[in-house]
Amino acid sequence: MKLTRGVRTKMPIKILLVEDEDDVRDMLSAVLMADGYSVDRAEGVETALQLIASNEYDIMLIDKNMSGTDGSREGGLDLLRHVRSESLTSEVIMMTGYPSVETAIETMKLGAFDYIHKPFSLADLRLKIRRLAKYRTFINPDHTLGIYKRIQGRMIELIEQGSKMSDKDLDKALLSMNDEVDKLFASLKESERVILTERESLSHIATLAEQLKFNMQETDANFDLVDQICCLSNVRL
Repeated sequence: MKLTRGVRTKMPIKILLVEDEDDVRDMLSAVLMADGYSVDRAEGVETALQLIASNEYDIMLIDKNMSGTDGSREGGLDLLRHVRSESLTSEVIMMTGYPSVETAIETMKLGAFDYIHKPFSLADLRLKIRRLAKYRTFINPDHTLGIYKRIQGRMIELIEQGSKMSDKDLDKALLSMNDEVDKLFASLKESERVILTERESLSHIATLAEQLKFNMQETDANFDLVDQICCLSNVRL
């Protein structure tokens, strides 16, 4: 079943939290809801699949190391593969208690937006979620996230081609990349603000021109000019 994201104006970001440790799941759920997010919880892959089948999620926060559909201990990767195979628009942040460069690369190659290793600070998790939530507010979030993932993919290629990195060095490299990408997207956001302002102005002009044209006779000396304004403003919109 394929789901597409609808428009949820002024609705909170909706998160699916998939974690098989009760204490961790309860704690993270409480923190995320306190931050204003809407949170659904799943203790394992089967429950998560049921929730995914009937709900749309902006973000999925998934534990990598839990029982999978085939009895493995990488159920989180099973879910990630499912999300991507179904072309769901949810973005995934993967949690793992067994961090390694190989794990990070595998996770992101499968299409995760980011990963974080346990034990992690809540500040780091909040930062990753805020970054992802911010990217999803762009006029064309799919395009924005596509740019991010292409940059991320190139970073992963360089890591694979280069010398062996430690987990700590990888974290630093990804953090540095994220900071640079944030600077890029900050400029894009300003461009979007200008575009939206122009669109609002043109919409107002088009409405006024249409009203003026409606109240004019075609024999009026200014009718052609008003008609041109209507056409041009609608084309620009």
